[in-house]
Amino acid sequence: MSTWWAGCLAAWFGGAATAQGAGFEVALRDGSTVVVQQIRGDAQRGFELQGATGKRQVAAGELLAIHGVAASVPELLTTFASGGEVLRGPIVGGDSAGARVELLSPTLGRVSIAVDRLVAVLTDRTLGPTALRLPNGVEEALFVRAGGGYDILAGTLHQFGELGVRFQPDGNAAPKWFGSGDFLGLVFSAVPPPPPSPVWMLTRTAERFALQAPAATEAGFRGKLLGDAEVLVSPADVACLSFGEGVVFASDLEPKAVDESGCEGEVVLPWQRDRSVVGGPLVAFGRAHGKGLGVHSRSRLVFTVPAGCERFWTRVGLDDCVLQLPMQPAAVARVVHNGKVVFRADDLRAGQAPRDCGMLAVAPGDEIALEVDFGKGRDLGDRVDWLSPVFLPAGPRRP
Repeated sequence: MSTWWAGCLAAWFGGAATAQGAGFEVALRDGSTVVVQQIRGDAQRGFELQGATGKRQVAAGELLAIHGVAASVPELLTTFASGGEVLRGPIVGGDSAGARVELLSPTLGRVSIAVDRLVAVLTDRTLGPTALRLPNGVEEALFVRAGGGYDILAGTLHQFGELGVRFQPDGNAAPKWFGSGDFLGLVFSAVPPPPPSPVWMLTRTAERFALQAPAATEAGFRGKLLGDAEVLVSPADVACLSFGEGVVFASDLEPKAVDESGCEGEVVLPWQRDRSVVGGPLVAFGRAHGKGLGVHSRSRLVFTVPAGCERFWTRVGLDDCVLQLPMQPAAVARVVHNGKVVFRADDLRAGQAPRDCGMLAVAPGDEIALEVDFGKGRDLGDRVDWLSPVFLPAGPRRP
């Protein structure tokens, strides 16, 4: 492993020792939130939430999200899988047949992934999975650094290992090793994604993956990654767990309408799904959120209420990345139901706790518009997060 990768890993593994004094914030499907220190249980038995005032037992179906620490993207190699998973860490091994790759994740440790699940392996953390596009008719290509850009080498992957990627460009008599410093990315043709998973994990290093059969213990959250690998995420590494079974997050829908404009008409930062408008994790008031919409003023996203849904809930706030800007932006947010404003948050500021719209009654086919407008001053820095905007079925009837 190179000295550069070793230095990066030392910094990020060291970060895992940070104490999580604030515990977890748990969002429930009745629209309430509670801060707890410990979580125990699993999807079959339910979960025990232990807070300062005692214990509370909840069924897995009552959970919407568990928010832990903030998340940020480290300078580590990033691997994208076909189900939307994102893992980070250098390549440390692979089998001789080229069927699997092993990564050293700062939060999961050594992880093995089937190569036929891969979409891209990128050495630049700022790039997304579709940033490097394959030429027509090419199924695998290595994007090799060349001067200020890159050359595209179509060919065949032979093996992953500590040396990097063993790849044979078309026309070459034999494969050769390319180190992580030699290439910008290894990209594969699209493969069918697996069935969707109801539970997604976001870690403090912005790794994102489906967590099958999750269970909470004193040591952290256990489950299966990519269908086979058993993983354990320590409490200090948990940024967010999102529970999607039986609900519909707005970020999983196609908006019926999108209207965006800057203060002078130009759209510099278009909206993003499950990320802030600048591409980082959704983080507000020190808590990460796995599901949501990152937008910039002025924006208006319109969604049609899905079949079977009778309630809508969200929170909204400025993303914590705004705290790093040399300005004090302000924004206004509104939730509009069938043309009527049902929630308004004026003067949103960086570092404030997110505003809660409350549980709103809706009906299938209704329209919900999420609007963000300029606050005081211009639109500079108005990076707003709609946090866990979700459509839910009717709640239990009260006696």
